[in-house]
Amino acid sequence: MFGFWKSGRTGRKQSGAVAEENASLPYSSIPLSTQQHTATHRELVRVVLRDTLRMHGIPTDWIGCEILTRSRRGDEGALLIQLLIHHWHEGLLRYAPLLQQQLLQGLQRFDPASDHSRHTVSWKFSPACRSPHNEMPPPSFWTGQAAQFEVPATDYPPGHDYATGQTGQRR
Repeated sequence: MFGFWKSGRTGRKQSGAVAEENASLPYSSIPLSTQQHTATHRELVRVVLRDTLRMHGIPTDWIGCEILTRSRRGDEGALLIQLLIHHWHEGLLRYAPLLQQQLLQGLQRFDPASDHSRHTVSWKFSPACRSPHNEMPPPSFWTGQAAQFEVPATDYPPGHDYATGQTGQRR
């Protein structure tokens, strides 16, 4: 029906066009060689994540991953690596950027022929991760401004020595 849009193309498809065409297809209808390549990359991500966690002493059941294929220009699709937090630990958030960097560097080390810098890493929290926080903090928390508060009055007279429990002048 819209064949006139294709009039400028040659009969042979370019590799970028094949990748774009594959992006809209269900996984089962993508050519077998591309499926195998994608499955290999998915398994590589899982192995490198497990190795990275072990290397840094993080229990491997604390973080899992889901891997989706995103097609970009060129014939090699980039991956969307979604790291799933299964166990809450404050340190995971503090060191998440470094952990993400270590994962991508590990992928590059294990498979130097591929460009892993194009992959996107996202973080997702499992409902079962048991975060201790159930409310957002006040706005002053984010800006570092301490909330103003008053020191409660005491029954001790001025000049009271708290260390000895005696009232009088200090020497």
